[in-house]
Amino acid sequence: MIEPQLNKSFFGMLVAAAVFFLGGILLGGSYLANPPSAQTFGTPKAASLELQRHIESLETRSEIQVPLDLEGWGELRRQVLESKAITIENLSKLLDVSIFKDRIDSVPVFRIAPKETKNRGLFVHIHGGAFTFEGGDMAAAEGAIIASQANIEVVSIDYRLSPEFPFPAALEDIFAVYRSLKQDSPERKIAVGGSSAGGNLSIALIHYLRQKEFPLPTVLYAGTPRTDLTNQSDSLDILEGIDPRIPSMRQGIIEAAERLYVGGSSREDPLISPIYGDFAGFPPTYLVTGTRDILLSDTIRVHRKLRQSGVEASLNVYEGLFHGAYISSGFSPEFYQVYGELNQFLVTHLF
Repeated sequence: MIEPQLNKSFFGMLVAAAVFFLGGILLGGSYLANPPSAQTFGTPKAASLELQRHIESLETRSEIQVPLDLEGWGELRRQVLESKAITIENLSKLLDVSIFKDRIDSVPVFRIAPKETKNRGLFVHIHGGAFTFEGGDMAAAEGAIIASQANIEVVSIDYRLSPEFPFPAALEDIFAVYRSLKQDSPERKIAVGGSSAGGNLSIALIHYLRQKEFPLPTVLYAGTPRTDLTNQSDSLDILEGIDPRIPSMRQGIIEAAERLYVGGSSREDPLISPIYGDFAGFPPTYLVTGTRDILLSDTIRVHRKLRQSGVEASLNVYEGLFHGAYISSGFSPEFYQVYGELNQFLVTHLF
């Protein structure tokens, strides 16, 4: 794959900010002077040099205190937004895409177009952030990457966030946008996907669409998806304290955010923990995880469910990759491989 010519000095500044905010405040936990994986095992020697250096370069983080009320959660989110670590202007320059704010069925979205569109389909992107963060301009970040690397038009959804709007508000917003896009262009093939909580919501959307007997997307993408909020996955124990981005799913800011997102609903509801749904008839699915990703098991369990249901599913496990590191490690070989092979998967199914 030919790598695009990008402004990498500008990218370095953006990544430095993104790593702090996406890797710290947004996907938090307690952070040590050195990543726990590096302390315990050293850097992953078979991973790319870029990923090794990324792990080594993670700086000291103070533990993120769990807010005590809605005002505190709002303030924490405002600190992220006011930092302007990621803006649509910066993303546009960095990735050579155009980004426009819009609303679809009253839901705020970002319409993202690459310089040259080579795929006639449409990608509906759902951002991550523990159901609580990464709204505003940050909602467009991975969508802009996908538009750039796959040369496809993207709509990134800035859905309502918890704890102000717990389950099922996000899913309702995503469905409203998807339904409108599908009704406007019923013949156009659509892919849906995102990373982390975005992967959860993407898979949950398929269950939701089937409940409503509404047409499914043609392709599904789930990057390191959070699929079991009941915390039954083996890697939550095995990789506790190993993933430098999320040391634990059972305590700290992530557990608090998920608890508020679930509210009074059951964590076994397939729309909350998609692993407990029926996967028969799912669209072809592209999955990404890594050997140091605390959601490794959340990802591979979905792959098994898909294969047992006869669904085409591509599982991509990267050596040494921790949660979401294919984004935060910059223009690394892992970055290009993840999105390059996603591009190939989209081309195969959307043309």
